[in-house]
Amino acid sequence: MKIVLMKAAMLWCSKVWRDNMKIHFPILYKGACLLSLFILLSACSAKKRTAENPIPLQMQDQYLRDLEETLLAVERMKLTDNADSLRLIFLEARLKFKQTEPIMAFFKASAYKALNQPNLMIVHEGGNGIENEPPQGFQVVEELLAEDSLDMKVIHAEIANIYTTLQLEKDNVNVAVSSDYHFLWLVRDSFVRIMALGISGFDSPVLHHSLPENRQVLLSIKGYLQLNKTRFQDSKLYEQWIDELERGAQSLNHQDFDTFDRYSFIKNHIHPLLNLWKRTASDWNVSFPFDTKINYEAETFFDSATFNIAKFAPSYSPKSSPEIVSLGEQLFFDKSLSGSKTMSCATCHQPEKYFTDGLSKSRANDGNTLPRNSPTLLYAALQNNQFYDARVANLENQIMDVVNSEKEFHSDLTRLQETVESSDAYKAEFKTLYKDSVTSRNIRNAIAQYIRTLMPFNSKFDRNISNKENSLTVSEINGFNLFMGKAGCGTCHFAPVFNGTVPPSFSHTELEVLGVPQSAVFTNATIDQDSGRYTLFQADLKKFAFKTPTVRNVSRTAPYMHNGVYTTLEEVVKFYNVGGGSGIGIALHNQTLPPDSLGLSDQEISDIIRFMQSLEDNLEVSPSLISYGSD
Repeated sequence: MKIVLMKAAMLWCSKVWRDNMKIHFPILYKGACLLSLFILLSACSAKKRTAENPIPLQMQDQYLRDLEETLLAVERMKLTDNADSLRLIFLEARLKFKQTEPIMAFFKASAYKALNQPNLMIVHEGGNGIENEPPQGFQVVEELLAEDSLDMKVIHAEIANIYTTLQLEKDNVNVAVSSDYHFLWLVRDSFVRIMALGISGFDSPVLHHSLPENRQVLLSIKGYLQLNKTRFQDSKLYEQWIDELERGAQSLNHQDFDTFDRYSFIKNHIHPLLNLWKRTASDWNVSFPFDTKINYEAETFFDSATFNIAKFAPSYSPKSSPEIVSLGEQLFFDKSLSGSKTMSCATCHQPEKYFTDGLSKSRANDGNTLPRNSPTLLYAALQNNQFYDARVANLENQIMDVVNSEKEFHSDLTRLQETVESSDAYKAEFKTLYKDSVTSRNIRNAIAQYIRTLMPFNSKFDRNISNKENSLTVSEINGFNLFMGKAGCGTCHFAPVFNGTVPPSFSHTELEVLGVPQSAVFTNATIDQDSGRYTLFQADLKKFAFKTPTVRNVSRTAPYMHNGVYTTLEEVVKFYNVGGGSGIGIALHNQTLPPDSLGLSDQEISDIIRFMQSLEDNLEVSPSLISYGSD
């Protein structure tokens, strides 16, 4: 690439070209010469970086080799019409593709997503109307290959799309100018992806080829780490990396997807690798240019210190402080903020009920019911959208929606500000804590800052998988393994938050069409008439779509579903076990939940429930306010 740039610059500055341009197009001549100088300097700068640090160039060479191997496997798929051969070559191609994953998913996220997206129609909602974009990539081919009768024309068209995307990526690789912090970021992203998506079968939903594929990812990271061997000041740290990556890869040699011990894999392999990652950042003396949603000091993915909650707040939000949180807490419980002076945030989000109200459908300010119930605010900050229909992007906007709602606060932002300004105590606090004192935005931000502290991560499960204690029962561990494996719960409720916000970027929260009934019957059911996300944009494929909530503290937040139709976890798991709405007589063309039965036994259902109960946080509740007790 640098040679091409150099030649282009030389050509543009040739004497014949220069003389003609200077005479006929003097302005273009000056601009073109400046461009050629920039190209020359850029090429020289890249050359200097490569000369001083050849590791990124070696990484790029390795990535190109992995891409070439993937292309060769996909090309073999293009050349066969034999079903059995096609399926075997597909598995080989997936393994080769997984070798590219650490680099591609980080540097070319759009290409990676195009190649590895779920086989679901992508719905674009907005000002330009509704656009449905067909999915593409390996998961589409996987499901086509699983059919009894193969449509070779369709399959080969999808394979051609994969090949074109890979070839385009190969022709536009630019990894050689990366830095140490890029490499560390992509490695940590890989660990999150393996833990949350890989071992759950998220990207191999039919063949469940996930274990060997993620073994390939760990071995790929090992290969890239070996290229970085000279970066280690502590040679023992490097040796520990190689040993741990090999041990983790070896554990993924397990042959049965359903019986793989995911709990032990995360606890005994992923978390030790995360610890090595943290030590390596120090050993390499890496300075990160900005914060990410996962803290650099994190040694476990299941701890209150894991997430950098400020990165989930809007850009205008000031840095959190105990004083702002305390102010937000006061406002959260203040009924004077509502139009009737009878309702506060805590009316529908009661701490003693784990920040729900325990109702099937919440009460409006006039005593009548609202269309839906109040989901817990615990971990609400760790999602990209708020409300069941995901209609707003952050907590500040959620509060605005509640303030303006005729059936809730029945007020407006001007009255909200006037109410707070009428209090000398509030005015003094805002003047101290916010540059522009009392504004409606600052009021909402203060409340949101308090809500963002409601993520304790101190459940029995968290303490155990983070190696702080050893008290989980065999049933609870088996329940987690089923949740993340055979039952498929973890493909929508992503670890570690167990909600629908997709790791490792945590920038998109998914909605699902489950087929929730209007009453708790399991035969000849009728769909609940709340159309969910459809209400906002009238996208047909989003009819009855609702945001995937967290299952943390689910043992304390009954009733379940947006309409509170189920009162027990046994009912909820039974609903999923029979295939959602499809299994209870509700036919929806857009159901995103797989309609097939999960085939869970009574014992397996019991184990999954025991696991979910182990996600209950330890909260100490006072009559009006809440604080988190120490373990």
